[in-house]
Amino acid sequence: MPWGQVAALTPHIGQGTRYSVRRFTEESLRVLEPAPEVSGLRLLPESPRFVLAANHYQRPGLWILHPCSVITVALQRHYGLDDPPVRWVVTANWPAWKLGPVSIPSPGDWLLPRVAHALHCYPVSFAGTNPGLTARSYRALLRDLDRPLGLFPEGVAGTAFQEAEPLAGVERLLGLLAKRGWPVVPCRIGEKEDRLQVRFRETIQPAEVLRAGGDAARVVMERIRT
Repeated sequence: MPWGQVAALTPHIGQGTRYSVRRFTEESLRVLEPAPEVSGLRLLPESPRFVLAANHYQRPGLWILHPCSVITVALQRHYGLDDPPVRWVVTANWPAWKLGPVSIPSPGDWLLPRVAHALHCYPVSFAGTNPGLTARSYRALLRDLDRPLGLFPEGVAGTAFQEAEPLAGVERLLGLLAKRGWPVVPCRIGEKEDRLQVRFRETIQPAEVLRAGGDAARVVMERIRT
């Protein structure tokens, strides 16, 4: 855990200001031993305007922040991007806490959108829980469209031990971006002998995403898994 980076981020969460994604992700990589292995950079498209879709790889001792940081730093160095190198779509609420018959809103409903803002991310909610938040984020990301957009189609349901179906609505987002000419770069996250591995796959062109229609997210997940 990069505790120094977490501490540096804290004032920005409280003040609603932004923090350097480059600094945060580069510092996060320093705790990873052995050093991660990145492959497939030659398969990346010429333009950095694409959706980066990866499996949600997380386990005890390996926070999703770490593979996310590996991807972000790799793309920053490959394209020479300024800050933020990648804008990520992130889940920004937690299920309510249950105390018998009583349901209490999770503190994550307040905290996570602020963390997302500080790190230049687009916060979205679990399906149906806060459609206004998700709609605002979609409008913002469709206005920006100037650098890679990072996405974990499985959401938090995916782990290092099991894969999950893509979340409802991902296919619509992919379709919206494909209509604007944005391809999808599948990315496989895994481990071999305790070394984190990130592998970029062949680009899925916008026309193929549009042909897949409602199955677009499943097509992307299949390419990630192969």
